[in-house]
Amino acid sequence: MCQSESCLLVDIGNSAIKWRLNDETNSAPIKVFNIIQLPKADKIFVSCVGDCHILDGLNNMHFVKTKRAFKSLECGYQISSTLGSDRWLAMLASIERYPKQNLLIIDAGSALTFDLVLANGKHQGGIIMPGLSVLRHSLAQFSNNTQQLSLGLTTNNTQEGWMVGTSQMLMSAINTQIEQHLDNNGDLIVVLTGGDAKIIALKLHHQVKLHQNLVLEGLSNYAQTYKALHSALV
Repeated sequence: MCQSESCLLVDIGNSAIKWRLNDETNSAPIKVFNIIQLPKADKIFVSCVGDCHILDGLNNMHFVKTKRAFKSLECGYQISSTLGSDRWLAMLASIERYPKQNLLIIDAGSALTFDLVLANGKHQGGIIMPGLSVLRHSLAQFSNNTQQLSLGLTTNNTQEGWMVGTSQMLMSAINTQIEQHLDNNGDLIVVLTGGDAKIIALKLHHQVKLHQNLVLEGLSNYAQTYKALHSALV
């Protein structure tokens, strides 16, 4: 919320764009998006890890960059600006939802990312893997757009073999990461977000907190703090 001013929140990923105004959230694939789809607003706060030029022509935009320290979150990257703003904002939103808890934040989109944040707000770093769509297109002769996750042991045709194989790779990687972090932090809360979060949550061996719009939540949190700080300086 931006209080007296209307505030549009925009999350630009590699394959999709999401936006929120007055608690109404919309999304579109990047390849078909046009800026005329966005509602008018006094101020626009943007997280962009994809093609930022798709917003060319708009005014009053503030592009969020990862900060070394913000509120209770301390970035664990050696160079904080190299951490994607989407991951940073998802961590910020997770801390707001689950304060003073050890957190593993998993963002399942075009990339699959894992970030560990301790109860004291210190980000311990993270890792990046290919997401489901990237895996499915990694070999041209097997490439497909199927978003289904199938976890059988064997198949009798190439198409299903590729679908099951990539499903197994993705889910095995996620379950392994969760198990390794749980071994180190038994009281860990696992937070799952991103475009593929719903289908992944159904197949996981572990309980997770599912929040599909964490980046927009983090943007809202950031916007409130940003506005308050700048208002105090005026």
